[in-house]
Amino acid sequence: MSSDLEIAVQYIAFILQWFIGWLVDCPYVLLIIILTGWGTILTWKFLTQMKPPPILSSPKTSLLLLLLMVMLVMRSYTISKQLITLQNDLDDADWRIRQGSQHRIELLSKLETAKLERQQLEGDEHVEDEEANPLDGCLHVFIDLGSNRGLQIRKLYEPHTFPLAPVQPLYQRFFGKPEDRNLQEICSVSFEPNSKHSAHLKKLSESYATCGIKVLVYQAGVGHRDMKTKFAPFNSLLGHEVGHDGSARLIHEDESVKDFTETHFHADVEVEEVEVVRFAKFITDVVAKRCLPVSAQVITPRVVIKADIEGAELKIIPDMLVTGAFGHVDNLHMEWHGEASYRQGREPQMIDKLAPAITALAELTQSEGIEHQFEVEEMDDETYTGMLIYKPWGDYTEMPMMTC
Repeated sequence: MSSDLEIAVQYIAFILQWFIGWLVDCPYVLLIIILTGWGTILTWKFLTQMKPPPILSSPKTSLLLLLLMVMLVMRSYTISKQLITLQNDLDDADWRIRQGSQHRIELLSKLETAKLERQQLEGDEHVEDEEANPLDGCLHVFIDLGSNRGLQIRKLYEPHTFPLAPVQPLYQRFFGKPEDRNLQEICSVSFEPNSKHSAHLKKLSESYATCGIKVLVYQAGVGHRDMKTKFAPFNSLLGHEVGHDGSARLIHEDESVKDFTETHFHADVEVEEVEVVRFAKFITDVVAKRCLPVSAQVITPRVVIKADIEGAELKIIPDMLVTGAFGHVDNLHMEWHGEASYRQGREPQMIDKLAPAITALAELTQSEGIEHQFEVEEMDDETYTGMLIYKPWGDYTEMPMMTC
């Protein structure tokens, strides 16, 4: 559960990064600031008619300062030259690694093609008649639970448009540097039950398809079993407008609409019926059984999940644990919806117990050297959404989508 302090720290960090990026893009502004400050100091000295100390006007002091300046310039030049040489060596090594990896992928592809041709010549026609897996050919899979308008998916494929998003280092850790990613082998899956966003998400999927990028869109929520349930789309929290129904959520079968309005501090909500998919089964039956590309013999396949599902984590995480779905997941980053999220009742209390428990379990898979290791971390990246405190920076979901 993100505390108010953590949200404030993230917001301040975003502003500072934005300001630094602005200065980098407009370096002359920094020069103007320096000249203005220097002019202010000189003007102040002139007005006060302060006579400098004798030591500052001494020729020896001037010569000493000049020598120090020359030494600093020479030292800076030497260090800069060394850094450039090191950077060139690193770039060269990185290029050789990428070339070697690509060459190995090409060789594996040729071997795979030769094997298929040999099987055809030998008359091997034993092909299983199975339903095609929609994620076949996907090396990496990113799953966005509670997609809203799909901004987290866009941050993955268009990092240059969202450079200050806190999620970018996580994407780089699991999917590689933006310039090294093969976007056609990174597939995304969107789960969003809100019918208001279905057309926008479908358009996003179609736009990316022109670039050969696969984005599956499911107009459904996620839970611990396949079913239909009520969904409450609302656009405010404690009297403040959120935007894009950012606080909408499922109303589970074990709670009434009345209970929901009381525990989530809402006076009244309109509900609709939506589909719910058993998420653990989707992981074990679809994600885990996808046919991997040849590049998987060189690059480790990854499955990363983002979850902002307004309390439904209490349903899906225990189910993922007992079904073994976590054995196919590398990272789960999410916003926990406990009592710190301005909720009350049994659900947030149980989530406050679930969060440290599953996080500790994930840490144990790493500290104890378990064969498959996974991460669970808290991350609520609302940058560029135009919602609440990020409203002054605009709604980036309205920006043109990437097409090819």
